[in-house]
Amino acid sequence: MNSRKSKGRIRVLGVGLVTAVISFTMTGVAENTMQGMAGDFSGQKILSDMAGISASLAMPVSSVTYYRQDIGTSSQSNSDNPSDSPEEPSVTISQAESTVSVQSQPEQKESGPLVAVDAPVQHSTRLISLNIRKDTNDLSAYTEKDGEIINKHYGKITGTGAVDLDYGQLRNCTALSESLILTEGMKKPELSIELSNEPQVLIIHTHTTESYEQDNDGYYDTRFDGRSLCPANSVVGVGAALAQTLADNGICVIHDGTVFDDPLYENSYSRSRERIEQILSEYPSIKVVLDIHRDGIADGDARIAPVVETDSGTAAQIMIICGCDDGSGILPDYMDNLRFAIYLQQGIERDTPGLTRPLLFDYRFYNQDLTAGSLVIEIGALGNSREQALRSARLAGDSIASLLKTL
Repeated sequence: MNSRKSKGRIRVLGVGLVTAVISFTMTGVAENTMQGMAGDFSGQKILSDMAGISASLAMPVSSVTYYRQDIGTSSQSNSDNPSDSPEEPSVTISQAESTVSVQSQPEQKESGPLVAVDAPVQHSTRLISLNIRKDTNDLSAYTEKDGEIINKHYGKITGTGAVDLDYGQLRNCTALSESLILTEGMKKPELSIELSNEPQVLIIHTHTTESYEQDNDGYYDTRFDGRSLCPANSVVGVGAALAQTLADNGICVIHDGTVFDDPLYENSYSRSRERIEQILSEYPSIKVVLDIHRDGIADGDARIAPVVETDSGTAAQIMIICGCDDGSGILPDYMDNLRFAIYLQQGIERDTPGLTRPLLFDYRFYNQDLTAGSLVIEIGALGNSREQALRSARLAGDSIASLLKTL
């Protein structure tokens, strides 16, 4: 994940203000190096200052129209007819779209959660979208072609830490032996996924503004720092594609677009933790939490786009990240997450060879103590185009849905 910093101006159209903020191109791995390593936490201490941090953020508030989505009986969608949407009466409420406190949830009345009409079109009653921003394309000014993008496929690694799986690989950055990983980690996850109308999966984005290139012409505008509040440009749009694919395959999923890394990047994981805990409390049926990011890879001034050629076109490679307990007890059930990570790694790689980079298993935290199926997934990198990342999300989504159905 990227550790470059740059300043940019982000236009927030929802409130008509232009605010100069500092955006960082660092992603989860870089932030974890500074604040999220397991060793930075003492024993069972659980981030007691989250509420104060959350309350200090100033986020835009606007009037948003919602329609009421009743979680009904149909598990399949008609993806060829995007105009299909519930013909329910709409209601307008005032919402702080990006706050991370309890008040950030849309007000619920009567029968079901409220879903923003500007969220990705709902083809299935098994998809619940929350806190999707309405910002329009804020990258239109970045038209210069003064930076180079290099496509690169990341294949198998060799040397210390390389663990070959039946499909794909694992990069072991822990003191655990390869034999233990292959013996215990290869066991089937003990997660019970129900094909019901109760949410089973939560998709969220700790580094919400991580964004992609607008196209794949091999160049980038060096003024673009890789951050955007527009969901269509960022990991939120990619997460929406993943969520829709899961829903189309019968998996009930919540996709939350709450912004955690703007205007303040530091302590993003503390704020996303607070939000995840809130959603898990409201939807205790959730078994899996996927925190979707994009990586940031560079070679000097050139940005690297990890890619693979698939039957459906060029796709961005993905990387699953699983944390390991360092002996402090902060991730006591890390083996559950590792089994789930290996399960997904092998299934995705089996279905689409080369789509995955080696699974990263390291002493990291990333809020993965909250469920036995909590993982970080990097979909592409800063050099990838939105089209490549969306293709990967759909390919991985089909595989993940099939894998979840067999648990």
